[in-house]
Amino acid sequence: MKLSSVLGAAALSGAAYAASYDDIPAIEAYGQHFFYSNNGSQLYAILAAFASFAFLITHYLKGVAYQENYSPNGSANANVQYTDPLADKSKCSRDIPYMKQIFTNVIRVYAIDPTADHDDCMELFAANDIYVVADLSEPSTSINSNDPEWNLPLYERYASVVDALQKYNNVIGFFAGNEVVQAANQTEASAFVKAAVRDTKAYIKTQGYRESLGVGYATADVPSRDELAHYFACQPDDDDTQIDFWGYNVYSWCGYSNYVDSSYGERVEFFSDYPVPVFFAESRFCMAT
Repeated sequence: MKLSSVLGAAALSGAAYAASYDDIPAIEAYGQHFFYSNNGSQLYAILAAFASFAFLITHYLKGVAYQENYSPNGSANANVQYTDPLADKSKCSRDIPYMKQIFTNVIRVYAIDPTADHDDCMELFAANDIYVVADLSEPSTSINSNDPEWNLPLYERYASVVDALQKYNNVIGFFAGNEVVQAANQTEASAFVKAAVRDTKAYIKTQGYRESLGVGYATADVPSRDELAHYFACQPDDDDTQIDFWGYNVYSWCGYSNYVDSSYGERVEFFSDYPVPVFFAESRFCMAT
């Protein structure tokens, strides 16, 4: 996952040298942008085409999809036992140096065990200025694209993940769904995801958890993507039902493609006036050499 947000120099310094998940400044979303809670520095959800390499290294959010037993599009067989990537200190300690080599400052995790202890890994990530966006589902407990439901077991699963991660300041927020709509005959499933967004946001509020914890959706790069984007953000004045951020899973820039042929230019134009922050929730730049 590579997040296409530009981070201001002051904002970068706002997060540097965090000692723990209690000390690292939380990220807040207002309108189209993210901000650091400690100094109000802004994270711009646009690409700076004129930026030098040095600027990209020091100012962009750079993310990694961090999960075992998952395919590149964030899916897994419902019968496969997932591995919680935030529950094993030895693995987190092993992997963080490699993340820092590629300047990672955000990770996305697709499934965690809400009963596990995440303190050690979250402390290590915070000490290395790495933030987390977590999916609320897991392979056997998620909104089914072809037979969607939003029921009590799903709600309890989502609430338990929120309970487990809410105390960590380096958690930006949660995805209520990932590529739930992949075909034209699956669009009705989006209503169930939106209900999940609504109820998860209400749960965060009623529990008195940190107000900056966001709830969003990660879309597949499908023909209905624009309609879905409008649907999930169609009530900008209703904070109880609207997503807090929009993740875009896109793999179109491959081989000998470019900014125009990959439709990246069209995507940037479409989201130029979107009411919440937009970033790449998954991406793979499989450039030809």
